[in-house]
Amino acid sequence: MLYQVVHRKPMHTFKKVIVAIVLLIVSLLAGLVVGQWNGKEAVLQNGALLDQLNTVQEQKQNLARKLAAAELAATVQEQAAQELQQKLTMLLSEKVELEDAVSFYRDLMEAGEKVEGLRVADFALVATSTPQVFQFSVLVTQIAENRKYVAGEVELKIVGVMQGQRQELIFDATNSIFGFPLKLRFKYFQDLVGQIRLPSDFVPERVSVSVQQNGKKTAGADFEWSLQ
Repeated sequence: MLYQVVHRKPMHTFKKVIVAIVLLIVSLLAGLVVGQWNGKEAVLQNGALLDQLNTVQEQKQNLARKLAAAELAATVQEQAAQELQQKLTMLLSEKVELEDAVSFYRDLMEAGEKVEGLRVADFALVATSTPQVFQFSVLVTQIAENRKYVAGEVELKIVGVMQGQRQELIFDATNSIFGFPLKLRFKYFQDLVGQIRLPSDFVPERVSVSVQQNGKKTAGADFEWSLQ
């Protein structure tokens, strides 16, 4: 068996090692440079994105302030419109009431061709906070060329149904809350006010108002049961 002796040159091997080390260092330096460059790029990009985010947030805040201001302005305008509408409605209502009052007093002062005597001019009903308790007002006027003081009493009768039967309730000082007896004494007109309580199972339909003088009925009127 034959063996071949190979002679290696130490210097040649050392050069290879040096070259490998240099290449490794160059690679590391290149990687470091590339990493730093990429890092700087990322930092710059992040800074730009942060600036954009701040700009967007500022724009959002500005829009939110403008929206709040617009909503406030709209609310104020709506409230102002509602207040104006309420004032207009109130003024129109007052105008109608004044016109009615003028017409009423004109009719009251000018007898003209109307039949002289007492007249039940108006009747009004208002519900109270207590169930089946109602407040009423009766307006009685005098029509005459030469008016003088008159006296009398008003009778109030409620017609309705109770337990399937038609019933009539006549109120006086014993079964009313206040206002009775409804005494009259006036020259031009008199407004009488009182309160009554209806039975829980009574269903009112009509109100009959009559004026009594010296035990005789001298005026009267019927009204539908209608609450104001």
